[in-house]
Formats: sequence, C-alpha cells, structure tokens
Amino acid sequence: MTISVELLMALVGVLASVFKAFKFVQEGELGIKLRFGRALKNKDKSPRIIQPGFVLLIPFVESLKRHHVRQQTLRLDHQKVMIAQGLIFNISAVVIFRVKDIYRALFEIDDLDNSLIDLSMGILRDVLSSKDYMELANMATISEELLHKLQEKAEEWGASFIQFKLTDCSPTAETAPLVNAGAGVKMKMEALKIAATEMGVDFTTIPPILAATLVGTPLVASVSSDNLYQDRQQMAHQGKKEKKSLFSHEKEDPETQS
Repeated sequence: MTISVELLMALVGVLASVFKAFKFVQEGELGIKLRFGRALKNKDKSPRIIQPGFVLLIPFVESLKRHHVRQQTLRLDHQKVMIAQGLIFNISAVVIFRVKDIYRALFEIDDLDNSLIDLSMGILRDVLSSKDYMELANMATISEELLHKLQEKAEEWGASFIQFKLTDCSPTAETAPLVNAGAGVKMKMEALKIAATEMGVDFTTIPPILAATLVGTPLVASVSSDNLYQDRQQMAHQGKKEKKSLFSHEKEDPETQS
C-alpha cells in the first residue's frame, strides 16, 4: 500500500511537470522565452520573439514572459496645470499607444503603463507652460504638438504613439473670473478699435486712461491676471534671497560669539 501511494505521488509530480511545460501565447500578445533567467536570442543577438500559439518549455529550466501588444489608452484626467500667465487650468487628455518593442516593455522599463503616464504628464506640463489662455482654445493644434513631442520618445520607450489628445481644458474656479474678465476686455478693445477707425481716429493716440474708461473696470482684472505670474516669480525670488540671507547670518553667529 505504501508503494502505491509513492507511485501515485510520483505520477502526480510528473503530470504537474508536463503541465508546466505547456504554455500558450494568446492572440494580441507576444512572448519571450527565458532559459535560466536569460532571454533567448537569435544569431544576430536580437531577442527571440514568441508569436501567438503553443509553446513547449523545459520544466524548471525555461519560463515564458508575455505582454499584450494591443492598442492601449491612458487617461490623464483632471490634471491641474499652470500656464504662461500663472493661471491654473484643469486639463484632461488621452494617450493612445501600442507596444512595439516587446523586449523593452518586459525587461528594460519598469511598470510601462505608469511610466508612460509620467512621461506624458511631463510633456503636457512642459508644452502648456508656454501657452497663454487664449491659445488653449485651439486644442487640436496643441494636441498635434503634444503628439509630436511624445513621438520623439517612441524609439527610446519601445512604443508606437498614435494619439495624444486634449479632451478638456477649463479654468479652475479661482482662475475663471480672471479669464472671463480678460475675454471681455479683449472684445471691448476690438470694438473700440473699430469705432476709432470708423471715426478716422488713430487708435494708438488714445490716452491709456481714456481707453481704460471706455473699456470699463474689467481691464483692471485683466491686467492683474497678466501680471499674476510675474508677481509670483518675484515673491518666490524674494523668499529665496531672504532664506539665503538668514542662512548666512546663522553661519556667522558662532564667530561673533567667539
């Protein structure tokens, strides 16, 4: 009876080993076979890519790594981004890509999806930081610029980027009044220019105080929004100078006491 149990256990072990030797690469996936933890390569040193289908592995010696190569969508929802004037906007975008280099996706980039989200967010902030709020109305042009910059990284990341599209671009609750005021000022200024032209008056000769009176009080809000970023920069710079000065005084104190 003891011999029968041992044989049964051995048979189960053999069947388990045989079962582990059979793997499948699903449709929409690619795989790479590893032997003792090292990726198998072709004679030209390129990785040996396993296509969808049946794969036979040597138990305890070989393993299989897989990654899907289907089209993927990354969503960047409700990101707060500062634009040129120091105004804060709520930005949403989508990135559509497909894995092109399966070896890099598996072994050279840790957590590909989250890494691509970080890359896309960096490009998004970099591009929008140079735009004013009037330019944000042309989301199609900005989307093309974003995609172009992302495609420059395609080979490095082993991916093919298909689309980088802005889906929402709206001011925050704090920024909206400034944007609305600026838009109102622009419309009134255009109307003032047209009226001056019709009356035969050179618009550039109109005194600024008179122009401000004709346009109305929103001009103050608009000017404030245009100078907001400069004010923040000056405040930050002044804070750094004060901190540096305080640090230098702290270094001098021991010498003074001695």
